[in-house]
Amino acid sequence: MKNLTDVWARTYAFRMPPSHAHLFEAFGFSENERKVYLYLLRGGAASIRQVAADTGVNRGTVYEALKSLADRGLVSHSADAARRQFSAEDPTAFHMLVRDEEERVAAMRGELGKALPDLAALYGTEHAQPAIRVHEGHRGTKVILEDVLLTVAKEPDRMYRVYSATNIREHLYYNFASFSERRIKAGIKAKVIAIGGGGEVRGLDERRWIISKKAAPAYVIVYGKKMAIISLAEGRPHSVVIEDAGLAETQKLVFDSLWNKLAAEH
Repeated sequence: MKNLTDVWARTYAFRMPPSHAHLFEAFGFSENERKVYLYLLRGGAASIRQVAADTGVNRGTVYEALKSLADRGLVSHSADAARRQFSAEDPTAFHMLVRDEEERVAAMRGELGKALPDLAALYGTEHAQPAIRVHEGHRGTKVILEDVLLTVAKEPDRMYRVYSATNIREHLYYNFASFSERRIKAGIKAKVIAIGGGGEVRGLDERRWIISKKAAPAYVIVYGKKMAIISLAEGRPHSVVIEDAGLAETQKLVFDSLWNKLAAEH
């Protein structure tokens, strides 16, 4: 009869606190790879057949998961090919994965540095029609904020304008918590007209308010020759960037007029 402790370990080894689940997602683990690794980590050495039986993952998928984990240095196996047993490596092996990723990113950064001048030359070609780009989700919002920093850093006044909406604000920095810190470090200023109140001054920014019981449906950023409009679609950010010098300049004039009027009212 199996030891009850061993049965518990084998049965529940692939479960872990939800607070750590994102770690495996960040390293690109599939759900089955996570199950197999945690099973071996807690339960010790086991055959493919045993792993499959206890985790509910079919043998072929277990084999592929073990192969992937071995390639990452997280699993090893016994030398006996006839009765091969697989074991999880010490979790400190994750540090090796981080170093590998850092080396990969450093290499990518070097290649990008070589290619960027040529790519920028192609991108800088003038077009007769305004450029319109659509971005989805929090990742798309981060792309826009990165573009704000990059674009405004090249502007003579190093300043951009914002119509802030309370219902959008919480989504804006969801994937970019360091935005304000980077903006201030770069010496970039912001003027914000907050619709519906709320918000706070963080540094190198000014804020004025339009008191309204009705929330604004969109968050608008006017920067350089561009205007970004961020709204919510089914609870996720949906963003549109329009690149047109005439439109951006018109929006700046309208904003500045309203800005001055709000100052006079207060």
